[in-house]
This record gives sequence, structure tokens and C-alpha cells, in this order.
Amino acid sequence: MSRCACSRHAEDGASPLTAIFGVAILLGFLLLSTQVLVHLYATSMVSAVAFDTARRAAADGASCASIGAGDRVVQALGTYGQRIEPPTCVDDGEQTVVTINGPTPANLVGSLGGPMGIDRIERTARVRTEDFHPDPAGEP
Repeated sequence: MSRCACSRHAEDGASPLTAIFGVAILLGFLLLSTQVLVHLYATSMVSAVAFDTARRAAADGASCASIGAGDRVVQALGTYGQRIEPPTCVDDGEQTVVTINGPTPANLVGSLGGPMGIDRIERTARVRTEDFHPDPAGEP
């Protein structure tokens, strides 16, 4: 007899309302984690493109203007490249510096991340400028 009473009380409090509430929380966390991953992926891509552009511009005989740094960045980032501000490329003789700024492609992170400073992606890559110095003795 105690067995029947125990099984009847085991399902007290289970209702569709609590199941819906639990599923809603799960989906909310899933949405948030997806948005964070989109933001991190975009940040990684912008960093890679900035470094690659700076490396190409710092190569021997190249410069920001000769490689078309701004166009290269926009083309490498695809459709996201249309949303960023025009990238800056500065070659001062010792360093080549490429800076890329733009809004994050993650909508939820962008709207909630303003006060935290994660609503934008700002990346700067610095590479030493290469310069060929011939051997004074004339040997290759």
C-alpha cells in the first residue's frame, strides 16, 4: 500500500508549464552561446586578415599602396567586409600597421554588449618592415 502512495506523489509538480519554462531557458542559453561563437569567429577572421595584410605590405619592396591594403581587407572578409569602416594601413619605414574596425556580426552580442564594449571588433596588426641590405663585400 505504501508503494502506490509513493508512486502517486512522485509526479506531483510536473506540468507542461515547467517543461515549457525549462525548454525556453535551454533555447535561450543555446542562442546566447551561438551568438558568442559568431562574435569570436568574426574576431578571429578580422585578426587573421589584418595580420596577413600587414605581412604582405611589410614584405621587401611592397607597401600599403602597392598591395591595395584596403581593397584586400574588404575582399578577404567577404560580405562582412562591406560593413566595416575603411581599414587603415600605415608604413612608417620600420613597422607596417593595419587597423580594422567594425560592428560585430552577432546581433544579440551587439545589442547587449554595448556597455561591456563587445559590440565592436577592433584589431590592429603590427609587422616589422623588411628591407633588403646588400652585402658590402659584394658577395651574394
